[in-house]
Amino acid sequence: MKFQIRELNPVDEEYLACLEIWNASYPDQPPLTLDEIRISDNEGPEGKFEVRFVVTLDQTIIGEGEITEPSWITVKGRMSYSYALHPDHEALMVHGQSVYGHIEQYVLCRISGRGVTGLLTRAREDKQTKVEWLEAHGYVCKMRMPLSTLDVASFDFEPWQGRVEEVEATGIVFHTLDFLKRHDPDWHTKLLKAWVDIYLDVPSPIEARPKTLEDFNRMLERPSVTPELWLIAVDSTHRDGSPFGPYAGVTFVNRVPSSPHILDIALTGVCRQWRRRGIATAIKLKSIAMAQDMKATKFKTGNEEDNPMLDINMQMGFTPAPAWLDYEKKLRSS
Repeated sequence: MKFQIRELNPVDEEYLACLEIWNASYPDQPPLTLDEIRISDNEGPEGKFEVRFVVTLDQTIIGEGEITEPSWITVKGRMSYSYALHPDHEALMVHGQSVYGHIEQYVLCRISGRGVTGLLTRAREDKQTKVEWLEAHGYVCKMRMPLSTLDVASFDFEPWQGRVEEVEATGIVFHTLDFLKRHDPDWHTKLLKAWVDIYLDVPSPIEARPKTLEDFNRMLERPSVTPELWLIAVDSTHRDGSPFGPYAGVTFVNRVPSSPHILDIALTGVCRQWRRRGIATAIKLKSIAMAQDMKATKFKTGNEEDNPMLDINMQMGFTPAPAWLDYEKKLRSS
């Protein structure tokens, strides 16, 4: 048996093998596509440290992963790595050691000399072998993020009658980003402000750095972004001479590239000034109605377990799925 962990050869054949591993590992999720994985490799700031690697057994790829400098956090000296193994090999032992230990050793070798004092990684809670290995080898769970889905077609609006109208009566108007881009000359500035404000309160396993204009523009340029499905709550009572007022809340919904009938809720939030007014519930209801109109079948999303948005989703009938667990392991400086 020849076992090896090496850097990915960035050709379609190896990328497709990685996709096969990921999709086999998470068959309950919409499959990733070749375009998505290539786009992911090109995202992020210039000059960041990044390595994509594969795990092979007798020259067959049985696992894939990446090592990434986490530019999204303020804490120095951290390195993030993630990986998936084909389900047939999740309990693989090589030379008396778990495959997870070999992957960690490979990561430590690749980041040696970079002054890394902590490793960040993730595992889905139903991957019990991986979870048990991590927790037995110094990794501490810092955040739990349950996934959930909603059957859009069967959603019953009856218990929610009047909730949208109550919010609209206070001067909140709901528009798609597609509409605002065509009619509000200040859409970019106002959406950036709302996005930054909302992200200040999005839970993170490690202290997140403030979002920047560059981050915002990079997000808007992603091919998956679907402006006609992004809903913005606009406060029409504070226009300040503008045809549209400030943006009070958002829900960013995108089509899943491999499954256009499935919609991914990337973010739903309300700026602090407008909270406790029912805007989050109303914008969710408006979004579900839009999804029904376009014959979508499912919403999928993820929320940190103490995030109030998770409670709203559960009240609306979202079905919980296995959670992602974010881990940190402290290291000696290397």
